[in-house]
Amino acid sequence: MKFSSIKTMPKNVVRDTLKSIERNNLMSAASILSVIAALIILGIFLILTINVSELTKDVESRLELKVFLQSDFTDAQKLTVQQALEDSDMIESVTFESSQEALDKFSASLDQYSSLLSGYNSQNNPMPASFIIRVKDPNDLEAVQTLAMTFKDKGVEYVKYGEEYVQVLVNFSNFTNTLSLVVLVVLSIISIFIIYNTIKLTVFARRREIGIMKYVGATNNYIRSPFILEGTLLGLIGAIVAFLVIRIAYYYVLGLLSGSSFLPVGTTLASPDLVMGKLIYFFLIYGGLIGAIGSIFAIRKFLDV
Repeated sequence: MKFSSIKTMPKNVVRDTLKSIERNNLMSAASILSVIAALIILGIFLILTINVSELTKDVESRLELKVFLQSDFTDAQKLTVQQALEDSDMIESVTFESSQEALDKFSASLDQYSSLLSGYNSQNNPMPASFIIRVKDPNDLEAVQTLAMTFKDKGVEYVKYGEEYVQVLVNFSNFTNTLSLVVLVVLSIISIFIIYNTIKLTVFARRREIGIMKYVGATNNYIRSPFILEGTLLGLIGAIVAFLVIRIAYYYVLGLLSGSSFLPVGTTLASPDLVMGKLIYFFLIYGGLIGAIGSIFAIRKFLDV
């Protein structure tokens, strides 16, 4: 191949790619729409996964482990347990809450119904004293629980940190991750198949031209380039459009939920910057990749002839 031909190769590839997209505009549009639809559906699952993951992390970071003491615990037992907990490398802080403080806190949480507890005093207080523990790593909660329970014969009644609630969140997070993976695989196959057929039509229409190019000595890479670029470009266009749709929709949903009571108190959706920052890279890589893969499969048969 002459040097002048090599110099003009990139320009020719881009020109041929744009001409091919224009020539097969209906199939190109179908390919772009398939990528848009696939990424919008996938984006919804990914946003759900990101939000569940962030919620789980937030809940775990705010979890407090409560070591409830027996009603007849002594000051010596209290100091023994407190010292052992404070000496643990897994624990960030230990706060003692007396039975009276626990009663006052519970009464305040009842708001206008706090009068229901007016009959309780220091003599008949049903609330147990406890140690409120914050751990450095949420993964150490069970280990700290086991540590606290070793003092069961030294004034400790039981330990609680809402493990059931955490487990529900973890299970749901695992479920959304698995579901997103399944959706990713299924939609990828569908999108690749449509792009494959689009490029296949283009290749078939230019099969004589390809044969001539091979006859005069053009390399497979030279022949393959415009078709791979076409598929990649179709995928990227679909990815960009899908991202813009998802971005607008996410901001709209955030606006709807900002003043509503749909979400539990203290719960918020993941910030748009966090979500969009993750999605934009995934969308572009995904769109370009499935476009390229579909093209490679479509052109391979003709290059083997």
